[in-house]
Amino acid sequence: MKCQFKNVRGLKSAKVSPDEIIKVEADENYSIFYFSNGKRITLAKTLKQCEDIFEPYSFYRTHRSCIINLMHCRSFTNNEILLNNNMKAVLSRRRRSNFLMIFNDLAVKTIFTKNI
Repeated sequence: MKCQFKNVRGLKSAKVSPDEIIKVEADENYSIFYFSNGKRITLAKTLKQCEDIFEPYSFYRTHRSCIINLMHCRSFTNNEILLNNNMKAVLSRRRRSNFLMIFNDLAVKTIFTKNI
């Protein structure tokens, strides 16, 4: 399923597949979407609005300025997450424990479904 956005900087509108999004970063009242193909677009939406749109999908807010797609997560340290395309995202200390629970749960589900 693709989401359609209006007020895209440089375009009138854009259709976006959530699976292709690696991360979304805040830039004041704009959100910058980074895609797996290396492209990026800027929307006139706050990160909170984007978070609400992508709630049904596997996205997680790691910091007040970043949302990541958990399907593009490769590894993590105490305060940083390594994503596909060598992108990094900051992990706040208050969101770390919840992220670990979600990430471990997702890893178990992925392993389980691959073995079936």
